[in-house]
Amino acid sequence: MTEVVGRLRLWLVGLFYRSFFHLLLLFASSAQWGCAVWILYVAAGIALPLWVHGLGAAGWYAFNRGVVKWRGGPVRAVPSTALRVYSAVAFVAMFCFAFLLASGTVWLVARGVLGAFMAPASATVGGPGIGQGLEGGVRWFVSLGMVGIGLTMLYGYAVGQRELRVTVVPLSLGRLAGAARRLRIAQISDIHVGQNLTPAQLRGFVAQVNALEPDLICVTGDIADSPLADFAVFFPVLGELQARYGVYAILGNHDHYAGADRVVAELRRWTDFRVLRDEAVTLDLDGVRLHLIGLDDRGRDWARGVVSDARLAELLAAAPRGVPVLLLSHRPDIFNQAAAAGVVLTLSGHTHGGQIALPWFGGRRRNLAEFITPFDRGLYRRDASYLYVNCGLGVTGQRIRLFTPREINVVELPLAV
Repeated sequence: MTEVVGRLRLWLVGLFYRSFFHLLLLFASSAQWGCAVWILYVAAGIALPLWVHGLGAAGWYAFNRGVVKWRGGPVRAVPSTALRVYSAVAFVAMFCFAFLLASGTVWLVARGVLGAFMAPASATVGGPGIGQGLEGGVRWFVSLGMVGIGLTMLYGYAVGQRELRVTVVPLSLGRLAGAARRLRIAQISDIHVGQNLTPAQLRGFVAQVNALEPDLICVTGDIADSPLADFAVFFPVLGELQARYGVYAILGNHDHYAGADRVVAELRRWTDFRVLRDEAVTLDLDGVRLHLIGLDDRGRDWARGVVSDARLAELLAAAPRGVPVLLLSHRPDIFNQAAAAGVVLTLSGHTHGGQIALPWFGGRRRNLAEFITPFDRGLYRRDASYLYVNCGLGVTGQRIRLFTPREINVVELPLAV
């Protein structure tokens, strides 16, 4: 019985992720309708019949399906700026609608509980006025909350997505902790060259990386966003990255969506990057060796990675003994396998740090990426092994970042000389 339940759960989870974008479109359509109805109710006191809501949400869904087809088709029936604004409004509406549903649920429960206490008061003068006052207060609370969400998201679109953070991560590696010489590894990830990035932005990022004077640069996947990206425009700019020991890159899931072989061919045409696809190379850093392994992306879908990989085990078995191993893996879920095998450092991306986050206790940022991996952003440690999950330089879906700046990180590793 337990095995059957487990298989059913895996099937349902797989179905959810396979159908995610259809479900997202359905929820967005319901949210747009729900927010419009709420505004109508608060502003004019108009409450629509129940049957109208189903038709309204269905109509909005049909319209949105048409917008998606227009956007993905060869003919741009609607200007791209108008589409971006429209999709941004729909995106914000989902968060407002979720807040509306949560508040409504709490209010229905609270009203049921309060009803028992307020029943005696209803027989006295002013009793009904108490309930009406509470409902009016709830309307104000929900309305102000939705306005607050809208303004916060507007900040993410207008300001948050323009912020860039450079993170320096000094690490200690046991017996090498006191080494006088430190290797500076600059990591960038999830660039997503395409419609959500301009060549000027990319040139600015490249200049920031080069100004850090890294010894080594690692690019941990999702270099391209989609097959529509103009590689001939963006990749020569990427080719300006400079590091003493070179630039090494791996592919992410979006690179595979864009066509992995094409991405690799264009990178080799326009840059001096060494692209590692389930490959390894031992670097000679002026007498100090570092073994670098680059994994290709093999996620089960856009959200779920793999927790163990037979190809990684083979590459680790072939690694030279006594040489520290640096692993590049687009998705961070592989970290437990890497740590158990003694990999010194794993560099990953994929999550964008959630792209949207909220400040939390202890300086933590709660974010959407926590739904797909326990390694959502920043530094992790297992015994003597480290993982750093970069928040990415680009964006996907929406040009928004909230409490999650674009990131370049520099890991400083001690080296024995």
